[in-house]
Amino acid sequence: MKKYKRACLLAGTAATLMTVWSAAHAQTGEDAPEAETRRLNQVVVTALRREETLKDTPIAVSAYDGEQLGRERVEDFADIALQSPNVQFGANGGNTNIAIRGIGTNLQTAGNDPGVAFNLDGIYVADPALALSTLLDVKRVEVLRGPQGTLFGRNATGGAVNVISNTPTTTASYGFNTSVSAPLGVQADAFASGPLVDSGKLLGRIAVQKIYREGDVENTAFTGPDHLNDQDSLSARAQLEWRPTSTLSARLQADYQDADTAGPAYYLAGTPNTGLGLPAQLASTFIGGLDDDEIAVTAGSSKLMQRNLALFVDWDLGPGSLRATLSTRHSENDRFYDGDGTEVEYTSTRVDQSRDTDFFELLYSSDGDGPFSYILGANYINDQQVQIVEVPVLFFPAPVILTGDVDTEAYAVFGRATYEVTDYWSVFGGARYSSDRKSMDESNNFIGTDSKRDEWSKPTYEIGTSLDVGQNSTAYLKYATGYKSGGYASGSLQSAFDPETNSMWELGLKGTYLDGTLNANLALFHMAYEDLQVNQVVGVSSVVTNAAEATINGVELELVQQVTPEFSFIFNGGWLDATFDEFLTEDSARPQLGPLSLAGNDLPNAPAYTLSFGPAYERDLSGGGRLSLSARYDWRSEVYFSEFNLPLVSEDSSGRLNAFANYEFPDGKWQIGLYGRNLTDERTYSSMVVASAVLNSIAMATANPGREVGIRLSFRH
Repeated sequence: MKKYKRACLLAGTAATLMTVWSAAHAQTGEDAPEAETRRLNQVVVTALRREETLKDTPIAVSAYDGEQLGRERVEDFADIALQSPNVQFGANGGNTNIAIRGIGTNLQTAGNDPGVAFNLDGIYVADPALALSTLLDVKRVEVLRGPQGTLFGRNATGGAVNVISNTPTTTASYGFNTSVSAPLGVQADAFASGPLVDSGKLLGRIAVQKIYREGDVENTAFTGPDHLNDQDSLSARAQLEWRPTSTLSARLQADYQDADTAGPAYYLAGTPNTGLGLPAQLASTFIGGLDDDEIAVTAGSSKLMQRNLALFVDWDLGPGSLRATLSTRHSENDRFYDGDGTEVEYTSTRVDQSRDTDFFELLYSSDGDGPFSYILGANYINDQQVQIVEVPVLFFPAPVILTGDVDTEAYAVFGRATYEVTDYWSVFGGARYSSDRKSMDESNNFIGTDSKRDEWSKPTYEIGTSLDVGQNSTAYLKYATGYKSGGYASGSLQSAFDPETNSMWELGLKGTYLDGTLNANLALFHMAYEDLQVNQVVGVSSVVTNAAEATINGVELELVQQVTPEFSFIFNGGWLDATFDEFLTEDSARPQLGPLSLAGNDLPNAPAYTLSFGPAYERDLSGGGRLSLSARYDWRSEVYFSEFNLPLVSEDSSGRLNAFANYEFPDGKWQIGLYGRNLTDERTYSSMVVASAVLNSIAMATANPGREVGIRLSFRH
């Protein structure tokens, strides 16, 4: 079956390349199509730290427009991940886990870093749960696949996610977007933007967002929350921009978010240790499942507060421009969740975490005129993280208490340049030097205390070339390296784990064909990893282990076809072969097996196939107004949640059907829409963690959202 699916995908890729090639050549002949159909807009991205069209950016990147995300009522990154080739999303223990090309960000304890770099308006956010907990007043979201260490930091071995906010406008505008859904949910967004003085030298923008949803899973236990999988958050952003001259501007941005919910429902999925079996206390009680809207748990709460203050100064120097960014962020993220999925007080977990992060960056960009253009930059990060984890266990004399106080200092200098050898051929290259210094004071009340201090540094680089292979298409070939800092797993009292490094070859083809009615982006890649960092559970704590080697090969294809002036079709597909080459380890859930060789096993959160496709229809109505209809089917093949590739700790192939309808009134200001997500009510797991044999090897899982339908009303002036 796998060979059949792989053959189908490769055949489809080959057919697409043949179509694109023939279309490119057809445009130069006598039978070139007339410009009767509506041409697709050129997508602009900042994947190279400056605005460029997607076609001219030699990176495998997906871009999502903020207005479109609003029409589809996208609240967080989960729906974006479903549309993106070779991107997997999950959440566990209050942590956001996103994997790009099989490399994830599952952070269970303080002291380790994500494998995907998250940037909010160019500011590195150390905790992905903070960066992606809300999509407030977003202009665009970019997903960069593959190592991005040159321009986006040391912790970008898998890729990077850039969230770009809307900024103050020179003309007055305001609006709101509100929706009501079933199960009971309400979301309201509002913004106002424009000049604050007649001279136009002082601009402002303010945006607020309120999200409330009653949880779709009822808790039948006598203690604990009434519902789980709920939402209740308030977010706000205020900006002031001063433009004293035409070449100088300073923008002050303040963000705030407060969320207070019961958290996700955790299901007891069983145990992979069949010889041990479930504990007797759990085997005889009610266990909720994916097909149930009920569960019985004794704990559930999740509180998140974060505030950020940032200053952006832009200075046009003539031959180039200089940007200085300074930000300070404080967050508190407290979670309390049931550890056994039943009303028996067998075990639970409480995690209290506070974090303070300061970020400073200088970035100089040449003006881009002439054959030679470049970017030079330097940044500094100071991150202080305090975490307390408390795990009571029924048969333990006292709860396990793990503490970690981690300080991180990191700095980097970097640069990237492009030289146009001819009008159609360019070469490019970049380099970065990253240095990290970490220290940690930790304790485990059953083992003792410890203090550590370590330093790591690493140069990374990329080189490549791009070639215009037609009037509207570009091919590129590049080699890039990545680096992820070493670190700690607080409370484990183990020595520091080593940095993770990787290298990648990538061949890409991007272009617009058929007289501007077909956008096609293709990437083929080979990545090799050394000392790959893998999260594992040992005892009652989470640790990070360095796997020896891993290899990842894959293909990514993104198509948008404007078939007629009213009808279009999208297709995003990915194939991934992500396996361990060498990895000798033990499974603490099945210790009787001893050392296990995982060579040949799939990486966690790396489904072999990802597909997203669907039609869209837009038409101007005779009485005025505009009608838009679209549908999208997102599908993933089987995915493993652990490196041991156990059938229990996996999710079968599954898909989600989404549909959207929108009517824009003749005045162009009002819109009303209907939306439905997961219309077939597919029930699937989003993540799973297996405890060690100390806790009877129980497997706990969270689920993806069920069916949601709603109505949306928006106004913009």
